[in-house]
Amino acid sequence: MNPISLPALLMAAVSVYVGINYLWMYLRRTSERENLAFAATCIAIALYDVFCAGLYSAASPSEGMLWQRLQFSSLSVFMISLSWFLHYFTGCARRTPILVITAWFSILLVSGLFLEGALTFSIDHAFVKTFNVLGYTVRYNEVDPGPLYATQYASMIAAALYLFITVIRWYRSDERPARSLVAAMLVFFAAALNDILVGYGIYQSLYILEYSYMVILLSMARVLQDRFLGLYHEIEDLSRRLEEKVNERTMDLFFSEIMRHLYASMAGEETSEKRLIRRDSGGMDNELSIIGTLGRDIGIITNIDFFLQRSLEKCAEIAGAARSFLYLIDEEGRLALSAQQGDVAPPQWLPEASGRMLWENRHLILNDHDSRGNPSGKSGGAYDRCHTLMVPVGLRGRSVGVCVLQRNGADGNFTEKEAGVAESFTNHAAAAIERAYLYQRMTERKRPERDHTVTPAVEAKLKKILPYIEEHFRSELSREHLAALLNMHPDSLGRFFKIYTGKKINEYVNELRVHEAARLLEKMDSSVIDIAFAVGFESLPTFNRAFLKVMEISPTRYREQRNGR
Repeated sequence: MNPISLPALLMAAVSVYVGINYLWMYLRRTSERENLAFAATCIAIALYDVFCAGLYSAASPSEGMLWQRLQFSSLSVFMISLSWFLHYFTGCARRTPILVITAWFSILLVSGLFLEGALTFSIDHAFVKTFNVLGYTVRYNEVDPGPLYATQYASMIAAALYLFITVIRWYRSDERPARSLVAAMLVFFAAALNDILVGYGIYQSLYILEYSYMVILLSMARVLQDRFLGLYHEIEDLSRRLEEKVNERTMDLFFSEIMRHLYASMAGEETSEKRLIRRDSGGMDNELSIIGTLGRDIGIITNIDFFLQRSLEKCAEIAGAARSFLYLIDEEGRLALSAQQGDVAPPQWLPEASGRMLWENRHLILNDHDSRGNPSGKSGGAYDRCHTLMVPVGLRGRSVGVCVLQRNGADGNFTEKEAGVAESFTNHAAAAIERAYLYQRMTERKRPERDHTVTPAVEAKLKKILPYIEEHFRSELSREHLAALLNMHPDSLGRFFKIYTGKKINEYVNELRVHEAARLLEKMDSSVIDIAFAVGFESLPTFNRAFLKVMEISPTRYREQRNGR
């Protein structure tokens, strides 16, 4: 075998493998016809490469003539399959021109296979080409193509030009254009022109059309993969938004049902006798059953932090509080701030007071006091007057946290009835939060055990992405975007990132943003909200929570301490 035939055979093997894979994809999803057309294109390329290998190894012009005939036949199949691929993939090509291309090249295919003589190939027109390439003698035992194949050459150029214009139109109109496909079409034009000139003896060179086919194959595979990944990301984003809407609606229903029950009790809409009659008839039980059912539904919400935040916001809305704080017992038995509503950091005296109240397991009302928790009359001023209601968060007969609600001084005192409503609400919410937490732990246990080591290849990717995050943390950085940069699945990136850094991606990004914000708070006089937006946060409450979590102090107090105010 001629050594120059080996690259062509290797490319044929690759083309067959890719074609079989995309044929299997089409059989699984028959609506995506571009996969079938691409598979047919791959097979046509593989056939052409095999026939090239046969031509390069031909011992005589008569033998080479057979391989040339087969080459031209595979070229016809290639033009037909490529036309249909671009038609299905871009959606820009009209069907009529594609049908014309199919019919015309089908005629050329049949004519080339069955017509003999001067119209196609004749041994009387043998044209053997011999030349040296890098010290190696190349010999093509060929025959000059007849008028039929000259017509096929011209037809290929015309059809390729039409397809190229189609790709350009698609390139300009599509939101995610594939530059590689445009570049591949240009390479195809150059290679086809080279082979035509070499075939007619204009100059001596290697045939390179089979190599340009490989460029086309890779570019087509690339655009198909990009489309698949784009669709996957769209579906993933849609699923995420749908899940958020479902969670929002479930929580709204849950809170509404609790409040309907509580407000009915507050307003005294029912007498004890009526409530007894309704309970005997199953009415009250049905009400509590509805709350319990919604509580079970809300148990599937695995974003516990989001649920805590929404519960606190709802409790503050019920109580008419300007700000609120939720302290829960952590795994080490300490009382920790788990959520807050409002733009003001919790007062320094609040954690200690919440701890004392937690063990007493009773609510506490502090009306008309200052920012240090002292009655306003003792502070000598009323500029920071406020009212505070602290209620225990009960769960199965014991306190697991404290909910703190604060009103401004002019908004009125808290009452015992409001304390009872807030305590009842937090107890219902705590039960639902426990269900959500238990559901999360249960699903985590059911997940199969995985290898928690980071391979060298994955570690190399993570080392590559960390500088990127540090450079672009001010911009929006999604897990999907970072995974696409590394050619990884988003779930895999998130898992390995946590193993490698000890933090989730969003935690890592938020820490970078907070440290940059701390630097700006020291150096600049810009407002806190301007600095929050400058470092990449989307809202001031989110920035305040993140800053407090990382620095254990509010942004405003941090600036005051650093600047000595």
